[in-house]
Amino acid sequence: MENTDLSFYIHKLSNHTDRISHAIYNRKELNECSLTSLFVLDFLYAHRDQRLCQRDIEDEFFINRATASKMLRLMEEKQLIRRTVSDEDKRSKTIELLEKGLELQRKCGAIRQGTEKALGEALTPREIEQFKAICRKMLAHLE
Repeated sequence: MENTDLSFYIHKLSNHTDRISHAIYNRKELNECSLTSLFVLDFLYAHRDQRLCQRDIEDEFFINRATASKMLRLMEEKQLIRRTVSDEDKRSKTIELLEKGLELQRKCGAIRQGTEKALGEALTPREIEQFKAICRKMLAHLE
C-alpha cells in the first residue's frame, strides 16, 4: 500500500528542496557554510533593525540550544557574525551580521530564488499562496 501520509510528502519535499539548494550553491565558495547557516544569515539580515539573540534563532529554525550554540560559534569563528553580551540581560548575547556575513547573505538570496523557482514551476501563483497559507497554518498549530 502506497504511503500518502502528510509527513511522508513533507519529508520528500524537504529532500528535494535540499537537493535543489545544494545544486545551486557551492560550500567551498560560500565559506563552508551549511544551508541552515545561510538561512540564519538571511534571517539576521531581514531583522537587522532588531536585537536578536540565540533564542530567536532557536525559535525561528526550531533547533535546540546545543545545535544553535555550535552553529553560531562556527559562524563567529568564520567572522560572519558577532555575539556580544546584551545590555538588557547579561545572560544573553546579541547577534549581529559582520561584513563577511553580509556578503554571504547576498549570495543566499540567489539560492533562495533558484530554489523557489524550481519548487514553484509546477504551481500557479494562486496555488503557491494557498500552499504557503497551509504551511503557515500547520506550523502555527505545531509551535
